[in-house]
Amino acid sequence: MKKLTLVVLFILIGTILLTGCVKDKVEEQEQPPVETGETSEIEAEDEQGSEDEIELQLAPAFTLTNLEGEEVSLEDYRGKKVLLNFWASWCKFCDLEMPDLQQFDKDNDDIVVVAVNSKEDKDVAEKYLSKGGYEFDVLLDVDGDVSRMYYVSGLPTSYFIDEEGYLLGGISGALNYEQMMEILESIRD
Repeated sequence: MKKLTLVVLFILIGTILLTGCVKDKVEEQEQPPVETGETSEIEAEDEQGSEDEIELQLAPAFTLTNLEGEEVSLEDYRGKKVLLNFWASWCKFCDLEMPDLQQFDKDNDDIVVVAVNSKEDKDVAEKYLSKGGYEFDVLLDVDGDVSRMYYVSGLPTSYFIDEEGYLLGGISGALNYEQMMEILESIRD
């Protein structure tokens, strides 16, 4: 009986670690289509030497308020690589990831960390960031509209965006510093 209990416990812990933090039950609903804007084609050769076309999507555009009360758009970051990170103060995996995000932002001038606080009031986010000494750009998604636009179902979730505003990929779950650096190295010119 103890072995069965341990197996069930390990399965539950593994499931929690793989899915990250989820505060609200995700309801089944039809998701709005992602506006892709313009597309760009990149030609790549596969093993047989033929050319395949890869279609890139523009990251969905949004405007949110920062902690100073100013409106900031994703487009304001054009010309820079962006690590767009969705988080909340109650999320334990976000809490584990935050020091690595801070160090990553501090160590790399060619990418900017934009942390989108999901569904919390400004005061809650400010208190958490102040306590941790975090200094990267923070935007407030109080209603969760941008989180839904990016199909965020668990926190933390991160997206990498290139200088022209195209999505390079996304990861659901916490990243450590080494993983962030590995991804950055793979997208550097």
